[in-house]
Parts: sequence; C-alpha cells; structure tokens
Amino acid sequence: MKTKEGHQMADLVLSDEQTNLVVSTPRPLQVRDSRGDVLGVISPIWTEHDIAEAKRRISSDEPRYTTAQLLEYLNSLDRK
Repeated sequence: MKTKEGHQMADLVLSDEQTNLVVSTPRPLQVRDSRGDVLGVISPIWTEHDIAEAKRRISSDEPRYTTAQLLEYLNSLDRK
C-alpha cells in the first residue's frame, strides 16, 4: 500500500489478541512502545459520538434522501 505522497507503507501485523483488542474497543486506542511512549492512536470506525448521532438522526423527523436523489441534486449543480 502507498501513502498519499507515493511512499511505500510499512505493515505491522498484530497478534490475534491485539487484533481482538483493536476491533472491540469503542474508543480511540493509544499504541505505546515498551517504555510507555505513545507511538500513535487507532480510532474505531464508529465512535460513541457517531453512534449517538446516528441514533438521534434515526429518531428525528428530518427529511431523508436516497443516493439517487442526492446524485441527481449534485449533478444539477454541475449544470448551473
């Protein structure tokens, strides 16, 4: 895999135990080295805020649009 800058991206393969921790944690997870220094953060795909916002939107009376309706609207903007 290449980064946006075109550089080759390095891989780090997690153990099964580490993988389970990453995929089951609903909050951002700090990755640390053996000295405890933070190397980075792995963010979950859905944060608690994302889930709460999705639930709020589902229960609201806000209008909903299909993908086709949205694409039709965006295409109409290109024609203007």
